[in-house]
Amino acid sequence: MKVLFMCGYLPEAVQKCEGDWRDYHDAALFCQAVRTGEFEHPFAIHTQKEPVRVQEKNVGVARRAFGRFIERRITEEVSWPSPVLVPMPSEEAVIGVGTFRSWFMLNEAMAPTELKLSPVDALFWRETPPKNILDAGQELLPALAPELICDFPLRGQAVVLIDDLVSSGTTLLAARDCLQREGAAVLGAIVCGKVIHDFKTPAFGRQEFWVDDDVAASPS
Repeated sequence: MKVLFMCGYLPEAVQKCEGDWRDYHDAALFCQAVRTGEFEHPFAIHTQKEPVRVQEKNVGVARRAFGRFIERRITEEVSWPSPVLVPMPSEEAVIGVGTFRSWFMLNEAMAPTELKLSPVDALFWRETPPKNILDAGQELLPALAPELICDFPLRGQAVVLIDDLVSSGTTLLAARDCLQREGAAVLGAIVCGKVIHDFKTPAFGRQEFWVDDDVAASPS
């Protein structure tokens, strides 16, 4: 499955803001601001000719920047016509809840765009997932997919999954499998940050990878 992403998320970079770490420090804080909607430390978004400086008073620009990224990438993907945007369920998104963090994040990100009516809160957990679910390896995929439930009629609909961070990609594959069982056509996913552990992936950029290949290459 094709995954488009905006940032290389280097967790250690949050504590370092000098030399080679500087852009990754900004990318890590940007991803956290998108994820939580909250301000921790000043950072810059390096997606334009001049970096956009973010302080507490304008922290909302982070989610809006992610929303514009989603809109642009969908427009560029000619095989992704008018998809429904489905947020990956955050930890508290157990079936029956009224709202959840990733649903609110996506709505806030897309509000200023032409795709503001595209988000659908279709995916939920059957029960609260383990805290380390983002790091689930390929071997857990068969057990993970049944823990997700689709609570919206998506049969025949084109879907793009949206998430703040991707690590191994196993949860994205589990979500794809869940939605495909319901008859949806999952075109791919767009995420804010891809978890990395070196400087090979740029801190900011229009980037992509195939999550099936990454998962298949993971040690079992």
